[in-house]
This record gives sequence, C-alpha cells and structure tokens, in this order.
Amino acid sequence: MRRRASGRNTRVARGAGGKRPERDPPAEVHSEGNQGTGGSSGGHLGGLTRVRDDPFDPDPGFAELYGRLPDASDLEPWLTLARSAKPPILYLGAGAGRLAAPLVAAGIDLVLVDAHPEMVRRLRERLPTVEIHESLIETLRLERRFDLIIVPSNILDRSELVKAAARHLASRGRLAFELTNPHWLDAKRHARYRVVRREVNRAEVEVTYPDGTIQEGRIELVWPEDVEAFLASAGLRLVHLSGHVDAELDTSPTFFVVAALG
Repeated sequence: MRRRASGRNTRVARGAGGKRPERDPPAEVHSEGNQGTGGSSGGHLGGLTRVRDDPFDPDPGFAELYGRLPDASDLEPWLTLARSAKPPILYLGAGAGRLAAPLVAAGIDLVLVDAHPEMVRRLRERLPTVEIHESLIETLRLERRFDLIIVPSNILDRSELVKAAARHLASRGRLAFELTNPHWLDAKRHARYRVVRREVNRAEVEVTYPDGTIQEGRIELVWPEDVEAFLASAGLRLVHLSGHVDAELDTSPTFFVVAALG
C-alpha cells in the first residue's frame, strides 16, 4: 500500500458554470469545512491575487473567490443520493453555497457545516431558513445522527477526518464524499491546474481561476486502489466507488466514495 503523508488538505472549486471540465481542476481544491492547507493567507504577487484555504487562519479572499463563482449546475451524484435518503442530509464543507443552494432549491433538506466564518456568513445570508453551523469536522458535535452525510470536495483525505465525519452517521447511514484522483493528476499537464510539488501521496497545487485569482493548496492523495483499506482504518466499509459518468476510474479527475459503518 502507498504511504500516506500527514498534513493539512485543501479544496478546489469546480469549473466555470459549475461543471467539471474534463481536463481542468478536479473537484474542489478547497476544504470547505475543514482544516485547510496552512501557510500564509491570501495576498498579491506579480499583480495576481493568491488565496489559501486555512480555517485555522481564515483568508477572507478565499471566501470572496467562492462568492464570485457561479452555482453548480451538475448536482450529481449528490442529488440522487439525497433523494434516496431520510432527511435531513448533513453537508460538511458547504462553503459559500454553490452546491448547497441548488440542492435546497431542488427540495433537499440540508444541515450545513463549514469552518470558515465568512463562508458561514454568506450561507446564512443566502439560505436563511436552513440550519447552519460553523465548525471544523473534528470538533463538530450535533448530538444526532444522519442517514446520509455528503462531502462534495476532497477534504476527507485522511482517515481521522473520515472517522470524525462518521461520528454523525446513523447505524445504517451512508457517508458519501469526493476525492482528487492521483491517476488523473499524474496523467499529463492540465489547464489552469499546476502541480507545484509532488510527493508519493501528497501534492502542492495552484489553480488559476478565470478572473486570474490563484488558489494555492496541498492535497493528501488517496489512490482508488487503496480506498477499502483507507476506509477500514476509519472503521468503515466500501459500498460504492466510481469516477465521473463520462470517464473511466483511471482518467476521472475525481472519484466518488460511498461508505457505511464497519
């Protein structure tokens, strides 16, 4: 099995228009609702704005970036999963609401969580009738359990975070999340997505958005071949693993994991 490095993670937004470009940034180099990447907060370099996702030292520029991006138009697989589960659905890492708002508009009853204060402010402004919490995944205590927990970004890239998220699962519940695909990352150079440094199971990346903003981040890589063991280390078992509907698992920018308790 490949070695997993410790460290903070990050999330990256989907492409313009909410769809995942086939050869552009995977999932979300953000960790909406989690511990982020560490390092310095956003600033300017060479006339370009740089932002980082670090809930321990929230960067206002990061929330501003996500607030400017369009809402997601591709709601799958989250919409189908949510419609098949008992409400409400716990959504960890809801960010500025780019996916949460369309899901709510589609009739999904959500409980939203994010660690970034400005993200939470924007969520409460956009979705005033929705239950919203400001918290890290590790410290979240809602005193109830959910039939479905969704995490539509690559923030659950360490087993301790998966285990923390699963604390809120009902006995027969499902945890569904998305991870960056190392196979895709290694395949070739990608437009707007630059690997600054690559280790066995970690990558430091830069994502350039259409307005020129550059998001810096660190991704802990989980290989599809290792998912079952990865989940087992968190006390979970694999229910389903797949890439995007139009891509093979080894070419999909991200892949989707559905897990259940042991």
